[in-house]
Amino acid sequence: MSNSNNKRISERLKNANLRRQLKETDSQNNANLSTVSIIAKKALVHKPYTDKQGSQLRKKSQKSPSTKSLAIATKQLSSMVKTGLPIVEALNLVAETSDSRSISVAFRDVAIGIGKGKTIVEMMEEHPHVFDEMYLALADAGEQAGLLAEVLEREASLLETLSKLKSQIQSALTYPIAITVLVAVVVIIMLVFVIPIFADMYKDSGSKLPALTQIFIDASNWIKNIYNVITSILIFYGLYWALSQARKQKSFVKSMDKLLIRIPVVGNLIIKSNLANFSRTLASLSTAGVPLLESLVISKRTLGNVVYREIIEDMYQSIRVGNPIYMTLNESPNIPKMFSSMFRIGEQTGELGSMVDKLAEFYEEEVSTAVKSLTSILEPLMIVVVAGVVAVILVAMYLPMFNMMNTIK
Repeated sequence: MSNSNNKRISERLKNANLRRQLKETDSQNNANLSTVSIIAKKALVHKPYTDKQGSQLRKKSQKSPSTKSLAIATKQLSSMVKTGLPIVEALNLVAETSDSRSISVAFRDVAIGIGKGKTIVEMMEEHPHVFDEMYLALADAGEQAGLLAEVLEREASLLETLSKLKSQIQSALTYPIAITVLVAVVVIIMLVFVIPIFADMYKDSGSKLPALTQIFIDASNWIKNIYNVITSILIFYGLYWALSQARKQKSFVKSMDKLLIRIPVVGNLIIKSNLANFSRTLASLSTAGVPLLESLVISKRTLGNVVYREIIEDMYQSIRVGNPIYMTLNESPNIPKMFSSMFRIGEQTGELGSMVDKLAEFYEEEVSTAVKSLTSILEPLMIVVVAGVVAVILVAMYLPMFNMMNTIK
């Protein structure tokens, strides 16, 4: 009797465990399908374009999307392909839900091309303003290896990282630019509205004004003249045009980039952001199976500083003639020793991909630290600058009063 009861209890426990496992499996499947279901609910019914309509839309959407928007679209595409959704349907769903017109047109056009028998990379190549060489190389590697979903996920992660690095640098530069504009506005307001009041008051005194006060009064009189304002605008526009033309000259850009990396704090941030971009891109391409030389060419184009693009170009040429990967890095004075050493260790141990990935993580963290350091330095410095400018103007305006009081005494 006891044995039969134990047997029934044992069977009930097994059934209970089985039901729990089935529930867990269902919840996991639901979690995997959540992205697809949410996007599918938001999507509109897709109506294929005619060739004429597609051509017209491509002409209207030649603007490059933001890295963040492309990262989101790629992540959505990866999630849907992973759940087993056909690539054409997944592309159409992402196209319908994307906030970027360029991405919508490009993804839908790629879907149409695949439906006609073309490969995903062949169609992506028709939209260079959306899919750069890095994106194409990863997609090609994933398509050939039959691991498109996994490679797209890696592509999305890479784009998110690059977007984060870009936004961190922009945030570090936004504060000083905003403060500079604020200072300029404050000075102009004081020159136009405040200083003339004091100028009228001192005009009847007949006494000679201090040099500092006279400078600000002369500046106020000058800025109130409309012809002087127009002249200034034309001069600034001329300087801007000259600078834009100079930036087209490689020698000028190289000189400026060399100068930038030598500026304290700012130069450190530029160096680390370039190394982080290069490491992350190279690691992603290498892991996806893209050949090293091709990876170097693509990674070089993600760098914003000419000095580091030339270093990678030298590295490419050195590897082509049979030299070790790390040799060029080791010889360059603009590459930290730790960076070249990690490449040497990775090459010697056959673990270059993992070593470069670790370098990417390290320098991404270094960029975050450098941004925080730069911001912590600039914030109090900018406050002091604003307070100093206002204080100088006020002192200049009240200085004649102090002189009069001293004369009376």
